[in-house]
Amino acid sequence: MVLILGRKALDFIRSDLGMRFLAEAAARCTGFVVTPLISWVLGAAVFGSYTQTLSLSFAFVPIVSAGLGYTVIRQVASRVDSHGDPGVLVFSIGLISGLCSALALAMFVFADFIAGFVSLGFPVSPLSLASAVSVLAWMTSVEALIQEYFRALKLVKQSLQVQLVSIFLHLALLLAFTFAGHLSIWSAIGVLIFAKMLVNGFVLAKIILYGRKERKDQLKMPGLRVLVSGIPFMLSGLAEWAGNLGDRLVVGKYLGAETVAHYTAAMMLLSVIAALGAPLWWLLFPEIVRERARGNSEGCARIVQSRTMVFVWLAFPALTLICVIANPAISLLVNAHSLDMVLVVLVLGMAMIINQLATGWEYYVVSATSGKQLMVATMACALIGFGGAVLFAPLYGILGVALGLLCGKMLFALVCAGLARRYGFPGTVVNGPKTALLAIASVLVYFLVSTILGYFGSLGDIALVVSASCLVAMIFGAGYLACYRKKLADQIGK
Repeated sequence: MVLILGRKALDFIRSDLGMRFLAEAAARCTGFVVTPLISWVLGAAVFGSYTQTLSLSFAFVPIVSAGLGYTVIRQVASRVDSHGDPGVLVFSIGLISGLCSALALAMFVFADFIAGFVSLGFPVSPLSLASAVSVLAWMTSVEALIQEYFRALKLVKQSLQVQLVSIFLHLALLLAFTFAGHLSIWSAIGVLIFAKMLVNGFVLAKIILYGRKERKDQLKMPGLRVLVSGIPFMLSGLAEWAGNLGDRLVVGKYLGAETVAHYTAAMMLLSVIAALGAPLWWLLFPEIVRERARGNSEGCARIVQSRTMVFVWLAFPALTLICVIANPAISLLVNAHSLDMVLVVLVLGMAMIINQLATGWEYYVVSATSGKQLMVATMACALIGFGGAVLFAPLYGILGVALGLLCGKMLFALVCAGLARRYGFPGTVVNGPKTALLAIASVLVYFLVSTILGYFGSLGDIALVVSASCLVAMIFGAGYLACYRKKLADQIGK
């Protein structure tokens, strides 16, 4: 039986979905290395400053990307017989580079004004900040576009290889600077930019050379109409940043750089939930595009509900565990006594799960429309959430920021559901009764594990995290085995 389960696990890892889980695991592990490394070596305040700089840089990624990620994936994935169209990718990257040059010029002119958005724990030159932000935005935009190209062609193995090389190169350079005694906020940002630049250049050169060899002619460039079609998604991407990363700037503005470190550590723990969903959604959008091209709305609904329920079964136990270990885990990550973050983590976790559940509806609307309505909805909901965070932060502190984000995510999910229904999406994205039962079970498990650990109050932070992880895994594992033992036995029998 052990050999059979091992073989099935190996088959899953070799599958496209398994490879995406590996890619997400590697990406999230990077955060769990970088956070304690910078926090323990340079201090929590410096890590908070590092996070705000990255967040400000990522704010410009949707602008300079001009929605071209959606343009690439829609044009390539809709052609079932396509073996790739490097011309779309090359031209899009050229356009992004031009937009980034304009961004850099604007940032140099308004450097003093832009520096006011970041609450750093030390003096910094506005020009240095503007340079780091603009170059990092450029490299991140190019990297995202290359990944979208791989995604459209479902080149999962190649995508995983590129992602892993970039991650390991970044970590190797960061560790080298640390051991050499030259780690600083600028060297940390510099090695991130260098790693992305090196990998992007190599991959892009290989795509261009391979494309010319296969086609034996000039690379075909996209038309103006195709490029302009991405603009609505540019604006919605900017609004999405306001709802997903702008909160770091709000926390820094009202509560200081060190609080940003605690907040970022909490979001890093919760990023595990996003990592559980990302592989599912990575494969979902091309599948929806293909089913829509065949006019099969029922097939879209089946695929969406299947993917979403897998996410539900994984996300609820993960949120339960994160709530249990929130305080000791955050203390370990930032090397400082944690605030009481359990309620904050719960609210942020609910916001993240709701946002992930809306992905199926969102992708269906994107595949069925030009994106204008979704753009307006995304912008409105994100701005409401961002405005709520700004409004509640002075009143309720870090919890107020979380409540503002939750309001925005709930509203966005409702709008996506309504739009998807209008354009012919049948059914729902989840099984209601099963989801409700799992939510109730998660609450009971949280109180059970918290009570058990309460009798061992003298345990250190590491021991608490390990003990809680084992208890939650055993309880949910036993529950899932009890519920699906017949199905599991049938699978093993095969």
